[in-house]
Amino acid sequence: MVRALNTIFGIGTAVVIFILVLLGIQAFYPSPQYGNYCNNSYYEPYSIEKCPDNITVGECRNLNIKENNKEIESCYEKFNSVNKIYNKNFFIIASIIGVVLLIISYFLFSFPNIAAGIAFAGIILILTGFIRGWGSTNDMLKFIVGIIIAIIVIFFSVKINKNIKNK
Repeated sequence: MVRALNTIFGIGTAVVIFILVLLGIQAFYPSPQYGNYCNNSYYEPYSIEKCPDNITVGECRNLNIKENNKEIESCYEKFNSVNKIYNKNFFIIASIIGVVLLIISYFLFSFPNIAAGIAFAGIILILTGFIRGWGSTNDMLKFIVGIIIAIIVIFFSVKINKNIKNK
């Protein structure tokens, strides 16, 4: 029963901390909203009176569609460039907080369910950062951050296994 409770509280700790960190990032560094860069309403078709006299109704409709598409592409490009910067920054923030959580979990080794929950939240946060920033972050930066995180995780795993063997 105690083992089951430890597992449940460990998972609960991981979920709560993970959600709390995501909410904290969103509260202090909100993600860009598509509606701030693009008009979400549908475009009104041109009335025939607005088209030049020397074109047909079909040509007028095509002209309207081309202009609407240019506008949509332009606003999407603006939003996409801002969103890429946000995703890269999110990757960095999530990786740093995830590493900090891993370090904290190491020092809470005497409380296994809490340490496991905090470590799991850190690992999931790091994974979320990689997923969100994958297309927006330079491969070299991802590689360097990945190596640092791998070294920390392996180091802590070795230390914890030595502590367990010594007991």
